[in-house]
Amino acid sequence: MMSTIDLIILGILSETPMNAYEVTRYISEKQVSRLLKISDPAVYKGCRRLHHNGFLKGKNIREGGLPKKTIYNITSDGKKRLLELMEHHSSNFAPFYIEFNSFIWNLERIDKKSGLKMLRDLTEEIKTMKRWIVTHEQEVASTASFPAKMIIKQYSMLISTLVTWSEEMISEYGKTVR
Repeated sequence: MMSTIDLIILGILSETPMNAYEVTRYISEKQVSRLLKISDPAVYKGCRRLHHNGFLKGKNIREGGLPKKTIYNITSDGKKRLLELMEHHSSNFAPFYIEFNSFIWNLERIDKKSGLKMLRDLTEEIKTMKRWIVTHEQEVASTASFPAKMIIKQYSMLISTLVTWSEEMISEYGKTVR
């Protein structure tokens, strides 16, 4: 299995050892989940799976009266797996699915007034994301890493296209007879 979650976790842990909570905090602080599909439960499960498969080694520590935690280090096999995943994801462009297209697919099955409202709501959600991207792009312009800047730029370009598309869709849908 060529997991993007494994790729994200191994990439983060290749920089510095952390426990699963610290990995989720890093993802939250860097707002990675706004740009890449990953959740806190997936990180915890991924760390355990990668440890079980020998890609991470774990050291249990206890600080003060706190519960023990496992600090993960990437192993040499984990570094090989990281490169393998990088190669796989760089050379296997797969179709991607935009989840709201299932809504678009069913537009003709609802009344036009409701459809127009939902399309306007979708457009507003897209515009909200665009505002977030623009703000984030400006905030990280001088501090973000090259990969972060390029992912944000990609999303900026995609979201601008989606805004145009959604506005055109509302116009076209409004002209349909129903």
